Amino acid sequence: MKRTQIAWILTAAVALTVCPASGYAQEVASATAADTAPTKNIQLVGARAWLNKGLDAKKAKQGDPVTAKLQEDVKIPDSVELPKNTVLVGHVDEVQPSQNKSDSSVQVTFDKAQLKNGQQILIKATIMQIAPPANAIAMNQAGGADSGGAAGMPSAPAASNGGGGGGSGGSMQSAQPRPSTSPTMGSGSPDQPQQQGSQPGMTDVALQSDIHQSNSGTFTSKGKNVRLPDGTQLQFAVAVIPANTQIK
Repeated sequence: MKRTQIAWILTAAVALTVCPASGYAQEVASATAADTAPTKNIQLVGARAWLNKGLDAKKAKQGDPVTAKLQEDVKIPDSVELPKNTVLVGHVDEVQPSQNKSDSSVQVTFDKAQLKNGQQILIKATIMQIAPPANAIAMNQAGGADSGGAAGMPSAPAASNGGGGGGSGGSMQSAQPRPSTSPTMGSGSPDQPQQQGSQPGMTDVALQSDIHQSNSGTFTSKGKNVRLPDGTQLQFAVAVIPANTQIK
């Protein structure tokens, strides 16, 4: 009788020992599978776009949509091509408006590309550089702007001519700005992982961004609200995220 009882107790003890071990083994196997999952490299390429609708730290709110339209075709090796006029879709992550002449900031993330047929593709996009709207640069070069450069440009020059986020409405609407060949917008090098500080031609706005961050960039202004007018040019480092791929 004692042996039977002992045997039963030992069997129960083994069962209680094996079950947790089995569960632990499954967790280890899952973790190992995740750690040894094949790594996919995504290639970032330069892309130029312009804001369909301006940003203002005084008016913007977290979650507000932000859109930009590609100025030219973007060809990504071994991936989907993003044709000219593809809309990059994003949102406002965080907003800190200026209060009593304090500094302000607006953080944004562009995470989708919407093709002409309405299809949306997941992307990774980092803003590497910004420049004034193309028509403001043209006005400055023609002597129509103040000698102070971009600081004297109209408050809302080039509004969208449709699609994406649309313009701000009213009499300020104009034709789609042309891609600028001004030195204020470079060719865009994804090899430069970070962008910090003031931008050429944008005396009141600084940009902070890093391709290793999930957001696309943070705009800041000292002592005033961040204001980016319609048509502001954006230089991106952009990549299409393959299906079933998680970005770390």
